[in-house]
Amino acid sequence: MKFEENSPKIEIFSLSEQLHLSLLNLNEFAQHFTLTDKRSIEKQAASYVVKTILKNNNIEILYKESGKPYLIGDVKISISHSHDWLSILFSFNGADIGVDIEKVRDKILNIKDKFLCKKELQSLKDAPLEKYTIYWGAKEAIYKTFGITGLNFAEQIFIEDFTYTHTGGKINAIVTGLNPEKKHTLHYKVLDNYILVYTDNKGE
Repeated sequence: MKFEENSPKIEIFSLSEQLHLSLLNLNEFAQHFTLTDKRSIEKQAASYVVKTILKNNNIEILYKESGKPYLIGDVKISISHSHDWLSILFSFNGADIGVDIEKVRDKILNIKDKFLCKKELQSLKDAPLEKYTIYWGAKEAIYKTFGITGLNFAEQIFIEDFTYTHTGGKINAIVTGLNPEKKHTLHYKVLDNYILVYTDNKGE
């Protein structure tokens, strides 16, 4: 795949000196490179973003047994895609990170009992779909951060209630069943009909 000056645009958000977030429209990418297979589009788009951001055409995305993506070197990444969008989070200080992007859909209500505990369900009573989606995205992002197969969303990852705003915000989470218990700060952005949630790279 040849990257040219008119290649699809990558949106880059510098969250801090050591944490960068990228967004790529998968439809535009597929049209530009005349791709039709969904899996191939997602895989090649992720490679395109990583090579472009790191300015290294030889770098490859590798995967651990758990499915967690990684690069050879000090840069850590996390990848997420949903319908039209691909997002990759880059950590330049070696800290593990996680990102999740989700389209806001009422289907999430069908699985709420599978990923939320009773206290979370109670706090989300009468909440908009966006807030349910943030809870799901936050737990996905944490799951990706740890890369531990079998980490239970409803029983081990707890999201502290927060006030939802359309401009985005901060979330606090606790992961139990590990030694020691882990606390995490996450952030969310509202992008039209999508929710983007990501961990910071500052550790506990």
